[in-house]
Amino acid sequence: MKIAYVVSGMKMPFVINEIDAHQQAGWQVLPLAGCKREQFEDWSEVMIKWCRRTIYRSNIFVQIWMTLREMFTHPLRFWKVCFWVVTLLTHSPLEFVKAVYELTTVCDFAFRCRRFGVEHIHVHFASRSLSLGIMLGVLTDLPVSCTVHAFDIFTRSTNSLRPRLAECKFIAAISQYNIEYLRNTCGQSIADLCHVIHCGIDVEKFRTVSHKFKPGRMVCVARLDRKKGLDAALEVCAELKERNVEFLFQIIGDGPERKDLEQQIHKLGLDEQAQLLGQMANDQLIPFFSQACLFFMPCVKTENGDMDGIPVAMMEAMACEVPVVSTRISGIPELVQHNVNGLLVEKADPSILAVAVGSLLSDPDRIRRFGRAGRLQVEQNFNITKTAAQLRQLIQEQRYEKAEHSDHHSDVLCLQSVR
Repeated sequence: MKIAYVVSGMKMPFVINEIDAHQQAGWQVLPLAGCKREQFEDWSEVMIKWCRRTIYRSNIFVQIWMTLREMFTHPLRFWKVCFWVVTLLTHSPLEFVKAVYELTTVCDFAFRCRRFGVEHIHVHFASRSLSLGIMLGVLTDLPVSCTVHAFDIFTRSTNSLRPRLAECKFIAAISQYNIEYLRNTCGQSIADLCHVIHCGIDVEKFRTVSHKFKPGRMVCVARLDRKKGLDAALEVCAELKERNVEFLFQIIGDGPERKDLEQQIHKLGLDEQAQLLGQMANDQLIPFFSQACLFFMPCVKTENGDMDGIPVAMMEAMACEVPVVSTRISGIPELVQHNVNGLLVEKADPSILAVAVGSLLSDPDRIRRFGRAGRLQVEQNFNITKTAAQLRQLIQEQRYEKAEHSDHHSDVLCLQSVR
């Protein structure tokens, strides 16, 4: 089967992993990114492979030409798209503006989809990409589905989400929490479209030959964003230092909070105990996981309602038999089982977290037991081979329903013609 993947950009390993799993299962995938061509020299091999195959946003002259082409070759569908865009104005003026911006790109992508022979369109994130995907589906007369994650639903209004999610044939939610959130905000009709399809990782790639952890070694892999709770994590480190606990906290990643975190590290006197190591390709993470006692990321809900879904880096750490210490927020409890493969606290309170972290650092047997349980959890429920297969099953079901509907419609026409 041939499918198109619509994303805002390709700097998302979990999307790349899913696409690659589809290809390994015999499907053909056309990645479409609604951004300009990205630089990917420091990315992993599989990410570089798919980024080179991705169709990016064309220059404005190509977009204008493709728009004129669509207007003349598929006028009814083009004006149907325009009508749908206008209806967004009554729900969310901001989404209307974003859809107008994407209209010319949609016309370019529609031509690419027809030439590729796309049979289904799947979108990641209910952001601007979803509007692009819906318009693309109208222009090509193809079914559209969407995977919802975190910021794309937590920071958007009901008026923004409901009319666009309602256009999807189905919605893949990365957690049961997301489904309940959409049920409470967008209603039962949207929740009925939802299915839990976890993000997954390559469990064979994230496997340490031997998890020989170093005492006191903690690691976090994350975008340096406020919702990761890294400021609270550093407060915990300060408490551990006061208690004369020997540790080293390695933070891998980059982002808008880097400067503030650097200043906090210096202010708390943690220059020897906390390291900001910068961005790394996930190919380079296994040596850090193999030496870590625990993965520490006390996620929080920010002022605008944003929070993590289920961080993929946690899955990667657990696959390498590293237990997790985090907070009981969003979908994290669906991955991290308290006192089974990690420790969860109710909120990012440094004092409470320090007790949890300190208790685990001082118990090597529990680290090993939690690590083995974490590996099993990821193998069973967050294995990209299994989760991608679940998504393909939903896509195929839509294909069969469309075929049955088409056959039924043909039978009705034949009966009418006989009469």
